[in-house]
Order: sequence, then C-alpha cells, then structure tokens
Amino acid sequence: MKDSIFISNNSSYSNGQDPKWRDLRLTRWIVQYLRHAPISLVIREMNRLLALELIHMDDLKHPRTPVLDVGCGDGFFCTLYRNDLQEVYGVDISAKEICQAEKRIKAALTDVSMEVPFQPILFHEIIGNCSLEHIRNIDKAIINLRRCSATDARLIMFVPAPDWAFQGIIQRFLLRFSPRLAMMVSGAFNGVFQHWHLYRIPVWQSILETNGWELTQVYGLGSSRSEFLYRLFTPFSIPGFIFKTMFGIYPNRILQWIPELFLLPILKILKWALQNPVVSSDDPKVYEFVIVAEPK
Repeated sequence: MKDSIFISNNSSYSNGQDPKWRDLRLTRWIVQYLRHAPISLVIREMNRLLALELIHMDDLKHPRTPVLDVGCGDGFFCTLYRNDLQEVYGVDISAKEICQAEKRIKAALTDVSMEVPFQPILFHEIIGNCSLEHIRNIDKAIINLRRCSATDARLIMFVPAPDWAFQGIIQRFLLRFSPRLAMMVSGAFNGVFQHWHLYRIPVWQSILETNGWELTQVYGLGSSRSEFLYRLFTPFSIPGFIFKTMFGIYPNRILQWIPELFLLPILKILKWALQNPVVSSDDPKVYEFVIVAEPK
C-alpha cells in the first residue's frame, strides 16, 4: 500500500460540482433523513454520504452498477445517493429490515459470511455501511464479497476506528484519571453495538489482501463539530431506536407532515456541523475509517 492513498487533507473536496448545487443536495439529504431517523443517526449517515460523494467524484457521468449494500437495513441510505434504485441490491440478517428494504431496493435475507449474495450477479460496487465490523467470521465474508464482485469492482467499507468509544468529554476525563474505568465504558459501548472487529488500517489491509482485495484508499471521518452534536443528541435519540425495535419504524416519520420551514433551525446547525468531514486517517479525532479496495 502506497502512502499516497492516505488523504492528508480535504482541500479538493469539491469534486468539481457547483457549490450551490452541492448545498441544495446536502439540504435535501438532511431533510429527508430527519424525517426518517433519529438525529444522531442522521449526523453519522450525512458524514458517510459526503465521503461517498468524494469517492464518486470520478463516476458522476458513469456510476458503477449494479451496487450491493451489505447490511442494508431498511434500504433508506441507498435512496439518497443513488438515483437508479433498480440497480441497487441489499442484504441483511434482519428479516424485519429486509421487509422494509424490499420496498426501496432489491433486498434479500442473507448472511454474507455463510453464502455468496445474489448469484450469479457480479457487482461493480460493494458498500459496507458500518456493517462488516459486526460480522464475526470476517474472513469468510470478505471472501464471499470478492466472489460476487466484478473484475473492476470497488469495495467501500465504513468501519469504526479502534478508539472511537474513548472520544468525548467524559471518556477523555476518565482516561486521564481512571483509565481502567474508561476501558470498561469503552468495552460496554462496543459490546452493545456488537463490534467484533476494531482494527487499525494495517490490520484491515492484511485481512483484505489475504482474501482477494487490494487496499487503494483510506480516509478518516473526524469532524469535531459533528462528533460533538452526535454525542449531544445520542441520549435523545435512544427512544427512537427503541421505538423502531418495537414497531419496525422510527417515530421521526411524523416529521413528514411538518413543513420544512420548521426544520430550518436544526438544518442550519447540521450544515454547520457537516463542514469538512473527511480528514487524514491518522488524525487523532478520527472515529471512523473509510476504506476503499479493489480486486487483486
């Protein structure tokens, strides 16, 4: 892996698009997601969408299709960044999520660590939106994704940085005065989210190369503004996640009947927080890696 694949700054993060057009698209993304999911999830997903926009800068005229979304959930994420949803496929291990995803994309109940999805289709882009770290048998999953990839495919993985759970004011305080307690809190967070794999880039590189992929680019997501808001709003978002567990949808759906004008204050705050989300992968503020790989 060459050093040049690491992004040291985001000065080129305009991808040649008109700034007004990009601002309008970001506004649309935020409003649609606010009317779908709790605000803490909105913040995380917006950062990922902006990272995808950067990765896709060379594909604007000829998007890669078909696309496989690994761990697609309810399929909503794909509806924002893809216009050709007929070419979007998704897999998940939750039957409830797949039932919703089938209304938006071509979805199937599949464990990629057990089987190759959608045979004999070969995908030109595969996206793991914070899903692969939850798969216990990661090697088998990576191998199966390689088996369903085209020769010119691209794998994009969003995975948590190993120290993500140590960020935040409280955790920094505990790390300074009680590292053992900070580690217990971090372990509890990762246990709740079932993070089987929390690795630094060289380890991910080794896993990918062992299983048929070559790492080509690495980014970091580490905006201090969005991370602050994420942690601020997470306690208020927990009831929304519980609601979905019980009823299958987020209560934010009620905001579909609220005029956009009333969402303007939070919209402005989020747009302020989402400025320049992509940073160097070795930035100490990084809470998530964006890993791009191609078949060997």
